[in-house]
Amino acid sequence: MDDANGIQTIDLRHVVCGLVPAIIDALKTVPGEQADVLVRAGIETEIINGFGTGGDWSFQFLPSFGHGTARFTRKADDHLKRARLDLLDY
Repeated sequence: MDDANGIQTIDLRHVVCGLVPAIIDALKTVPGEQADVLVRAGIETEIINGFGTGGDWSFQFLPSFGHGTARFTRKADDHLKRARLDLLDY
């Protein structure tokens, strides 16, 4: 479902276990730059622990009633950050 601004809404309020992997899978299908993910109320800590260390998306929590709403925004692709060295490079 998309809102008036074209932001896709993903309803994961029913997910009890494995919320972070469910969000990651859902974000893979988002064609746009933003998505709102509806989650159970009070689950913000789990999302912060799962996404607070980086990745392709930044997020913020929006005011909501009866559930949590996390707005994910796709980060600009930085090819320099993606360059990784491994032992074969030395």
